[in-house]
Amino acid sequence: ESDGGAEARGRAALEKMRQEAGVDPLKRKAAIERATLTDEELRRVEPTEGVMPEVVSERMLRRVIPFAGLPVGGAFVLFGGFWYANTQLGLDLPPSVVAYSTQFLFFLSFAGISWGVMSTSLDEGEEGSLLGVEQAKKNTDMMRDGLQRGRADAASEFMEDDALADGVIMSKKALNRAERRKKK
Repeated sequence: ESDGGAEARGRAALEKMRQEAGVDPLKRKAAIERATLTDEELRRVEPTEGVMPEVVSERMLRRVIPFAGLPVGGAFVLFGGFWYANTQLGLDLPPSVVAYSTQFLFFLSFAGISWGVMSTSLDEGEEGSLLGVEQAKKNTDMMRDGLQRGRADAASEFMEDDALADGVIMSKKALNRAERRKKK
């Protein structure tokens, strides 16, 4: 007996059970999705919403390539230099020096990626400076503010959950969560 036959019999039996129960599977699925999604999740999303402008992404790429690429290139050149020094010049350089030197440059490359991203102006009309120190400060502050807001939102949600456990509803969001829990 093949798996395809068993699957077909299972699907037919499931459909028969749904018909006997009088449940339309499409309506049931839609009702479940509406019950679990928030108003924000149901809102139509614009295709360009939350998308980084192309000008900004190109500017970011122009910053990341040199800040990350130069250390990677330097690591390869340094490795080649160590090889030349050991094989052609007869120097006996310890492998640990080679490893630590090249690893440091690769680590510097990862830091360069971060710096390239954080030092890029996110404003389409503002190019920013060569090194981007002011922009990095601004972007770091924006990132910290976002993290603080996220922590505050999480703490607020935990407080609402604690209050809800005591029977106190503090917001519409908490009311919606309470109604969803009752339905389960």
